[in-house]
Amino acid sequence: MSAETILAAVLTFMIWSYILGDNPAFRIAEHILVGTAAGYVAVLAWGHIIWPALHAMWSQPSPATVLPFLLCALLAARPWPLLRPWAAVSLAFLIGVGSALAVGGALFGTLWSQVLATASLSLNPADWDEAQMFLTSNAFWQNLAIVIGTIGTFCYFTFRIRPGGPLRDLRAAFIRFWSGVGLWMMMITLGALFASAAMSRFTLLIDRVQWLLGIFELR
Repeated sequence: MSAETILAAVLTFMIWSYILGDNPAFRIAEHILVGTAAGYVAVLAWGHIIWPALHAMWSQPSPATVLPFLLCALLAARPWPLLRPWAAVSLAFLIGVGSALAVGGALFGTLWSQVLATASLSLNPADWDEAQMFLTSNAFWQNLAIVIGTIGTFCYFTFRIRPGGPLRDLRAAFIRFWSGVGLWMMMITLGALFASAAMSRFTLLIDRVQWLLGIFELR
């Protein structure tokens, strides 16, 4: 048995010791895991992002390469009070770009894509094969469930305003009904995601137990 295998087995038992409560063995293994991951990410960031960017800036200086370096330098100058207002420029630029990417990704990558995918589904009986009754087709019911779930989820996140007029109560009842449908759809979806995550964790646990049984020749 190699030293690497023994170390991996010891760290595994140290992590599992958390079942008995918080203890120094678990904390040591946790610090080793976090430190190793942070060091690995730092080396990758330096070798694949920072150093190539610095090399490009030195070899071919241009605003596209010098400006990011200047913003990073200003961001690193936050501890000094005299340079702190200039560091806020880099921070504002970072937050602004990050917010724009997040909003754009959510709008065009998730919301609009979901709307287009739902609109492309067919619930028209004329689009189905004559030899196949559309009411007995699994695809029809799947499309119907997707359409109902999408509409209900959108209605659940509708702002609750109270407009006037004769249709006020009708609109409130419509939103209340579809909000309930959307709530149940989200509960089912989150439950399925949680079950999938739990099954993946159990799969990792079973694989680790089988590995330990194999190295100790207990199976």
